[in-house]
Amino acid sequence: MKYHLVTLGCAKNTVDSMRLERALRNGRHTSVGTPDEADLLLVNTCGFIDAAKDESVSVVRALDEGRKPGQQIYVVGCMTQIAKDEVLEAVPTVDATFGAEAWDDIAASLGPADAAFDIPEPSMPSTSIPMLDLGMPSAYLKISDGCDRPCTFCIIPTIKGRMHSDTTERLLNEARWLANSGVRELVLVAQDSTAYGEDAGERDGLATFLERLSEHVPDVPWIRLMYAYPGRVTPRLAETMARLPNVVPYLDMPLQHGSDAVLRRMKRPSLRVARQSIEAVRSAMPDVTLRTTFIVGYPGETESEFQELLSFVEEQQFDHVGAFTYSPQPGTPAAAEGGALSERVKQQRYGRIMELSQGIALKKNRTMVGREFDVLIESEHPTESQGGGLVVVGRTVRDAPEVDGLALVRGEFAAGSMVRVRVDGALPYDLLCTPVGTQGVSSPSFNAASLPFTGR
Repeated sequence: MKYHLVTLGCAKNTVDSMRLERALRNGRHTSVGTPDEADLLLVNTCGFIDAAKDESVSVVRALDEGRKPGQQIYVVGCMTQIAKDEVLEAVPTVDATFGAEAWDDIAASLGPADAAFDIPEPSMPSTSIPMLDLGMPSAYLKISDGCDRPCTFCIIPTIKGRMHSDTTERLLNEARWLANSGVRELVLVAQDSTAYGEDAGERDGLATFLERLSEHVPDVPWIRLMYAYPGRVTPRLAETMARLPNVVPYLDMPLQHGSDAVLRRMKRPSLRVARQSIEAVRSAMPDVTLRTTFIVGYPGETESEFQELLSFVEEQQFDHVGAFTYSPQPGTPAAAEGGALSERVKQQRYGRIMELSQGIALKKNRTMVGREFDVLIESEHPTESQGGGLVVVGRTVRDAPEVDGLALVRGEFAAGSMVRVRVDGALPYDLLCTPVGTQGVSSPSFNAASLPFTGR
């Protein structure tokens, strides 16, 4: 059977789609690039916030309206785990729904598979089970799923259940397979990456896993850690990250707010705990890049509490900040609280925090001018710049795929290449770069006037 898979939501959903793809291909089903070619249309949904649910329904509806006679539509993943009825009410002609982590069930529903889903041994050729095309030389490695944290705004424990770690051996085999496939960067993801191993009684299990992973795939130059929980970033974890040669000095630690009063209502760690984790990381890795995310407009958030958040962002000078307006999720404690803020107030506060964060990001990027970095090239084809010459797109070690900034590099280089560059200019999120050391001769300096675009 020919299938076309659409993935929505976060990086963890991308990993789920990879595993679904492998289960389908083990059953000799074939992926196709467009819906028109497919016998089966699959949508891996997100149900984390209302906007994600709306997007999921919109995509399913559009595929349903355009489908050919005989085509089937399966809707799977997080939204159908908690809100299957909403999907079927919006698009009653959907043929089947499956919840989260049901890739083997989906494959089985299409007919008997030739083999059960399994990660190939490191010695097996990388072509034995084709990898999902991420469109970049990076891959996500999901080390655990589910969550035991009590955050009042979050529906993830309802969707995914309690935290459960994948086995170290299985993850190492998958990492080896990805390395053999040519991946240059492994991005470790989970609902709470710092909880890895807790369900097996391990203490500092993530630090131990990083040590084994770094040794197991020394040919992967970048290993990046996302979704760390404040208070779980221990001195040992920070020191382990600093010591391992291919674990990059980067950490994503969602903090959610900068007011202790709001954090208490969210049932999140205090600012004291957050500052301890930040200090542990910055002490071990003075050049670390810190990313975080915040929720604005949480029920009852006062102007004074929002100002505390802005002051915290100013104090800490995070390299990258993501922000979201609060969206109530049925079944969560926060959804039952009073004090809902208007959309106008939430959007206004979102604009204020992003304006502050953008200024900090620009200031940070300007300190990079004149420095040299390695850039991992992502674009398959160069783009002609307005000032003449070709430009390729990549990232420095300071930027995670899909969520952070880009490095715009003058020249023509293959995707997956590591190119040494000099930073010649800075935009609020992106860097303007020129290769250095190419056959002993540096290229002309890069400037914003030559760009095909000037921001994102």
